[in-house]
Amino acid sequence: MVKLLLIKVDSTVPRPMGLITVDMDIAAERIMILNRSTGQSLLHTIRPPSGISKTLVPLSYTTSNKLLVGILDDGGVYDAKFKDGIMAELVDANTVNMSQ
Repeated sequence: MVKLLLIKVDSTVPRPMGLITVDMDIAAERIMILNRSTGQSLLHTIRPPSGISKTLVPLSYTTSNKLLVGILDDGGVYDAKFKDGIMAELVDANTVNMSQ
């Protein structure tokens, strides 16, 4: 006997989350998003082909400026660029366009 568990997300219920959108420099290969208070890494990944990185973060980051966002060059030719005190944009996770 096979038992299946189907989980369906109710998209009629709003799911508030934070959104960080970064238009990355062509010379950057990686992006990092850190909690500046704890040092916890929320994202560390390579640059998407489009150069626009979109990341959903917990709702708490929409009301505090505790994020540190940076882009890095793996070749070491250019300096890393970081921006401190970032606050995420409030979005509904059901309707936000996450295409990169």
